[in-house]
Amino acid sequence: MSPSRPAEGLFVSPRPVRAIADLLANVWQLGYVTTDLDRAVDQLTDRYGLEQVVRVPSEGAQFFKADRPVPFEAKFAMGARGGLIVELIEPVSGEVGFYRDALPADGSFGVCPHHLGVFIPTGEAEWERLNGTLAGAGLRVDYTFLIPGRVRAGYVDTRAELGHFIEVCQFEQEDLDRFNGMTSDSA
Repeated sequence: MSPSRPAEGLFVSPRPVRAIADLLANVWQLGYVTTDLDRAVDQLTDRYGLEQVVRVPSEGAQFFKADRPVPFEAKFAMGARGGLIVELIEPVSGEVGFYRDALPADGSFGVCPHHLGVFIPTGEAEWERLNGTLAGAGLRVDYTFLIPGRVRAGYVDTRAELGHFIEVCQFEQEDLDRFNGMTSDSA
């Protein structure tokens, strides 16, 4: 088995966020959307060699558009091969247009780039610092996915300039351990 990249783990001290580009120093995940999660998992494992692919539960999740709770349902899987985590998302119902926008318009099967997942330290002060930095650049957290006690993830729409969203994540220790293990246990 080859060593993980980076050797010290994906979630070592994140770079403080004082500019949007600082977020890109904290990338831990490549996010893709798909029309068929099972088929996408098969493709990425069989053809591309992705390992440690697991379905990620989202029970108890809350979803917000700006600050307003909205209905939301999606299926998630994540895998790795000694480096960044690859996330696969199949939008199901509710406020999922921001996922579907990246998929083939004709409804055919696709696995399409959607976001770069980055992380910042937990806590309200860090989240407020992020919001201030975003506002200074004319951006905001457009959607927030929250699983109390596990993760807060905010999607920032940077498609016009970068071609993808940035998903900013704050993790509790349980999820940090899960994702570090996924990377270190793969090839």
